[in-house]
Amino acid sequence: MLEVAERRNVTVQVLPVSAGTVAGEIPSFASFSFDVEPVVEAVTLDNVRGTSILEAPEDLAAYTLAFDQLRSAALAPDASAQLIRRALQRLKDDAS
Repeated sequence: MLEVAERRNVTVQVLPVSAGTVAGEIPSFASFSFDVEPVVEAVTLDNVRGTSILEAPEDLAAYTLAFDQLRSAALAPDASAQLIRRALQRLKDDAS
């Protein structure tokens, strides 16, 4: 994750448990932007019957808002990287 986070087009942010119900209220989804501008153009939802693709403007607006709420509740990218490094160090220390 730390290596991927170094890419220009990737941002890694950790959503801590302390964020509370924000994460629990929003179901898992993936959003896609196919242009240079990060505008959501499609959202996919996995379910027991496969994957649903949403492209209606009102759906995209709802998931853009949900993503913004998650991003606001998450740690900043630098703080997220520090948390990941500390977790990796703890795992390494526990293994030795």
